Amino acid sequence: MPVRIHTMPAAPWLRRLPAAAFAQAESMSTIVLENISKFYGASSAIEDLSLAIPAGSFAVLLGPSGCGKSTALRMIAGLERPTSGRILIDGNDVTSMSPAKRRLSMVFQSYALFPHLSVRENILFGLRARREPSQHFGERLARVANLLGLQALLDRKPSQLSGGQQQRVALGRAVISEAPICLMDEPLSNLDAKLRQEMRREIRQLQQSLGITMVYVTHDQTEAMTMADQVILMNKGRVEQNDTPTALYTRPGTAFAAQFIGTPPMNLLGLHQIGTPLPQGAMPPPAARSIGVRPEHIVLHREAGVPATVMQTEYLGAQTLVTCQLRDGTPVVVSTDTVARPASGAAVHLDWPPDHNHFFDASGLAVSTQA
Repeated sequence: MPVRIHTMPAAPWLRRLPAAAFAQAESMSTIVLENISKFYGASSAIEDLSLAIPAGSFAVLLGPSGCGKSTALRMIAGLERPTSGRILIDGNDVTSMSPAKRRLSMVFQSYALFPHLSVRENILFGLRARREPSQHFGERLARVANLLGLQALLDRKPSQLSGGQQQRVALGRAVISEAPICLMDEPLSNLDAKLRQEMRREIRQLQQSLGITMVYVTHDQTEAMTMADQVILMNKGRVEQNDTPTALYTRPGTAFAAQFIGTPPMNLLGLHQIGTPLPQGAMPPPAARSIGVRPEHIVLHREAGVPATVMQTEYLGAQTLVTCQLRDGTPVVVSTDTVARPASGAAVHLDWPPDHNHFFDASGLAVSTQA
């Protein structure tokens, strides 16, 4: 089941709309990619990618640079055609269909606002370009401006707006199209950290308020984990794990997923480095070759556990990160909320409950501890 976020305070500019205020709320769209591959000559960007994005959900394509997430988004948009495979929207094959016929909107990293046009004309530009009937432009513009808190900015030029206001104009241009699908490609990367945090919350609330299907590309795991119903973690053109944020964090399916998700990331150690039995007597499955433990689950002890030496401490206020070193030189990060900080060079032992063990085989796949 998708994870819905209900506890965030409403953004001051966001207005809850009547159920029928936007046509897309009544015609949400499911997106399905079937065995999609994309090659550029002999080089592959996407290999045999299959996934389904439910109607009305917020899905995030997450991964490092070069993993294929933006290429996948551009193929959903129709800006690029797959080398093989099919793209379905609401069960209709749109693989060869032009972007204009796919009933979707898109927000880019650069916002792509026209500097010589007012906010009003930037928002209306797409409607005019598609030669839609103009008699309802005023009503649609007023609705979007009210939704996004842009009423007082309609006559300004983009150069007179802050970064957050420019982002809202780009959102307004997408929303006014009344498309049931909105695609976003790294839309917050040009904003500072505080504004990114605010806009994450506001974009999520906008998606929920309108009931649209949103597909969002980012390399920032914080954006993915705080906004998404569904996180599609990609690596080297393939889906590494497709899951809810909670499942991705608590039950990573691969060593890559375990270390990509989490700040600081999961410690991944070869079983030969710590020996067996493990702390508190746990035994690994026969196929396991490595063990993962999140920093917040490790406890520092004087005697019980895996011997280590403190190398460095980083005080971050709510938590302290302690970097330790095993006897073979392997670093292990411990996250603790205790005020006392161990001195550099101190001898400690690392201990953790067995239910926080994550085991992986030689290929990096998770190994169950269940018989």
